[in-house]
Amino acid sequence: MGVIYHCRGPMVIEDFFSANASFLATPDEIRKWRYALIDLTAVESMDIDYTDVSRVVTQNASIATMAVPGVLLAVASPRDHGFALARMWGALVERVGWETMTFRSVGQAEAWIEKRLQEKFGIDLANS
Repeated sequence: MGVIYHCRGPMVIEDFFSANASFLATPDEIRKWRYALIDLTAVESMDIDYTDVSRVVTQNASIATMAVPGVLLAVASPRDHGFALARMWGALVERVGWETMTFRSVGQAEAWIEKRLQEKFGIDLANS
């Protein structure tokens, strides 16, 4: 019902392009999604800028056409650069219809996903 994308080490924009391409290759799986979590806690550095982020949003729009409306997407990033990029991405991706939030920890992101899954889709992860 969801996907968790664990990111590690140094990251470049191609990492996101590659992940999105693999998601796009499995539309049947995307239709099952109710949430996604991008975990940036183990990322050591990010060589990504605003132009790159806007290109990722184009791929995200394609993914969103295959998903149920209102998929929840949380990003967890304790580091300032990743947190700022995730907030910027969240503002840009609003047009695709996802509900996004950015957090400093995975625990906060998971708690938000769990709460919103219950409220929005009637899904109780604790009893799944």
